[in-house]
Amino acid sequence: MQNQTTQKTLPPDETALFCEQIAMVLKAGIPLDDGMETLARSYADSRYGARFEQMRSSLARRGAFSDALEEAEIFPKYMLAMVRIGERSGKLDEVMSSLANYYQWEAQIKTSVKNAILYPSLLVMMLAVVIAILVISVIPVFQRVFDSLGLSAGSPASAAMQIGVGVGKAMLVLVGVFAVILIVVGILLRTNRRDSVLSLLSMLIPSVRRVNARLSTARYASALSMMLAAGYPVEDAIQLAPSVVTDAKHKMQAERSAKELLSGAGFADAAEKSGLFDPMHEKMIRFGAAAGKLDAVMEKLSGIYMTEADDAIHNVIAMIEPTLVAVLSIVIGGILLSVMLPLLSVLSAVG
Repeated sequence: MQNQTTQKTLPPDETALFCEQIAMVLKAGIPLDDGMETLARSYADSRYGARFEQMRSSLARRGAFSDALEEAEIFPKYMLAMVRIGERSGKLDEVMSSLANYYQWEAQIKTSVKNAILYPSLLVMMLAVVIAILVISVIPVFQRVFDSLGLSAGSPASAAMQIGVGVGKAMLVLVGVFAVILIVVGILLRTNRRDSVLSLLSMLIPSVRRVNARLSTARYASALSMMLAAGYPVEDAIQLAPSVVTDAKHKMQAERSAKELLSGAGFADAAEKSGLFDPMHEKMIRFGAAAGKLDAVMEKLSGIYMTEADDAIHNVIAMIEPTLVAVLSIVIGGILLSVMLPLLSVLSAVG
């Protein structure tokens, strides 16, 4: 079995399809064992065929669907936590339908990000080839011509030559670093290190941090809503809900809320001290708790935060292309300087 850090997770579109198929099986009243057997046969010739067969046998052996999914090691942590809650609350069919919609949305976001990054990234790579040719083949020609003129090393023309060479090499390094970062992040996002990478990006980039915060709160509120609607005691629901939060910082905030409630605070006070919700939404929670409608309030808040997360993600996507265009402008300017300065230094030396 592959190491957990390198094992690829199922892509969002395939995850959405799997969740939709399981939801259809459950809603049709088909035993889950039979449904998984059919799915294992349909995925037999795919690269995940062995994993689906493993899930089928694990489900037959252990009986818990969440355990079978976890043993396969190809599903996101959020999905595993939600499936576990769906099993305990008796709403697994609703959970799978909800997860199908969520991962369809994630697949659409992934496609939008790829489209925003692909064209500028290809241009940057092409420019890297141009810069490499300039640094390796063209600039040395200027250097030989300059050296043949026999001018002193401290002259202005010599300084211009050195600056041009330095700019060319700097641009090559810049493009190389950009390419390496892009490739490494892309690879890690396809492994079980995905959540760790997103947490790191949220620490470095404020706009990603906002997306992560909104998604974490939406997931937390959704889990609470589901369990409370299923009749779970508030104390049990608030202890289980942090398991759906994959970001370490926000998971600690959710766990803090549980500790506050268990230490005697009211649900509204515990939610307020967690820091997960906006002040206006904390008032909604307080009113919902007083009216005995916490499940409805949490469902409403989950929708609000998912909408805000979607808006924040599209804002990030809108920022990607201008940022890459700015990088391209710097690189193109560097190319011009790396060519023109040596050329001007040679011309001034000849003149």
